[in-house]
Amino acid sequence: MLKNNYLKKGVTLLVFFYCCHTHAVSAHEGHSHEAVTTIGKKTVVHLQKILSTYQEVYTHLVKKDLNGITGLARKLSDAARQAAQTEPDGAGRHMMQHVIAGAESLKRAKSTKESQEAFASISDALLPFFKSWPNQLKQNELKMCQCKNDGHCWLQPLNCSVACPYNSDTSSDCSDIEEVK
Repeated sequence: MLKNNYLKKGVTLLVFFYCCHTHAVSAHEGHSHEAVTTIGKKTVVHLQKILSTYQEVYTHLVKKDLNGITGLARKLSDAARQAAQTEPDGAGRHMMQHVIAGAESLKRAKSTKESQEAFASISDALLPFFKSWPNQLKQNELKMCQCKNDGHCWLQPLNCSVACPYNSDTSSDCSDIEEVK
């Protein structure tokens, strides 16, 4: 009987440690039963580089300034490649592979429209992570916005005034933008 109690306590302790030890970015707010995109703790540093560069691209697109976009695309691609190397197979690696593909398209873009399309694909790759873990928006001082005119979403800094990076050269500013909760 004494051995049985020690065995039960040992197994309980092991289960407790297993449940408490997580390798993914933990964030329980907004958890759903749909496919949840997670990333490992080693990937967070690379994600922050991606987000920083992503915001620079956003600023260039809002200003319709394509100067320097190729260099920013290279930085995005490099950071996403490093992140993909730290991620096991799964949703996190899949997200990074899509960021790489979008960054490569951004490098090759010759026009504002092509740059906007590449930026949209990068946004589409990143958004599921932030939809899975909305507290990461706050932690990274970002908000998710959507242009009701064309349906595109993007991430932008909390402290910036809202501006749509998808406006064409011929259209007026998008006036119907909402923050996605």
